[in-house]
Amino acid sequence: MALPDKIHTLPTWSKKDANKWADYIELSCLKSIDKFFSVDDMLDHYSDERPEELDRGSQDHSAKYDRIASTISIYFDLIKFRSDTLGECYPFELEDNKSISLKEKIEDIHLFYFFLLFSSNTSFFDPSTVYSLTHAFEDISATILHSISSPLAITEVFGTSRPNTNGMYRGSIRERISTLAKNISAVTSKVFDSDPRYNTSSGDGGLDLVSYIRLDEMPFIPLSFGQCACSYDDWEDKQSSINPDKWLSRLNNLAPYLQFTFVPFYCRRSNGEFDNPTGIHTCLIDRHRIFKIITSNSVTIDEFARHNIYQWVSKIYVS
Repeated sequence: MALPDKIHTLPTWSKKDANKWADYIELSCLKSIDKFFSVDDMLDHYSDERPEELDRGSQDHSAKYDRIASTISIYFDLIKFRSDTLGECYPFELEDNKSISLKEKIEDIHLFYFFLLFSSNTSFFDPSTVYSLTHAFEDISATILHSISSPLAITEVFGTSRPNTNGMYRGSIRERISTLAKNISAVTSKVFDSDPRYNTSSGDGGLDLVSYIRLDEMPFIPLSFGQCACSYDDWEDKQSSINPDKWLSRLNNLAPYLQFTFVPFYCRRSNGEFDNPTGIHTCLIDRHRIFKIITSNSVTIDEFARHNIYQWVSKIYVS
């Protein structure tokens, strides 16, 4: 089983999508025969696939070449940040900030990095693989949410109509939200009860994860809602799906709750700051924070190693 050949083709992304391009460099390293990828390899891509951007033979060819090389160096600056902050957890060796190569010894923590890398770039994979990756990311995010919640918390995948590990949230959206209401001692609202749109069995109502503490049988208990997003392009918009305005129109007797958004990619600049802080409206758990959490708690890696996605990742990275 090999990584898709689509990786060999230079994506049409904007050059400003720096973290996506840093991911692409890592994917290209994994896809290459010698498990090596450099600034020069990236420039070769541009020469072969976008010759108009270099405009060979023109008077300003050198200037255009230097501009693209400078942009690529920014992507490698991001990779340096990843390497510096993850240390031994990072699966690649960075040399002179100009090339990366795969480490000789790959351990479970590195496979976990590949899992997040693949989950961040689902456009390269076929639909069935995308389904497996995104739902596995929901499962792992539930484990992460549980690990940063109170030991008393119950954490569940609300998700879609796929089989849940606890088999609790099934049926139409109405049935699933009604089950959630019972679990958190809330009451469905009159607006929700009378709205026929919730009779459908497709979708999840905009909620992927829920974590709560049953202090007693009364409402207004400690509560967290979580959303998972595997796309660089729509995660900011997805945050609104767990907004209190939306859920207070469906459920009564909710205390103010925490809102988490889990993404498998980086949302960082090379100095570690968030790339677009004004677009963040929830507690954002990106790839950087995921590794911060799991390096202080091995439960996530153990859960990943037990998940069926583990075998797929362990086979594909060496192909």
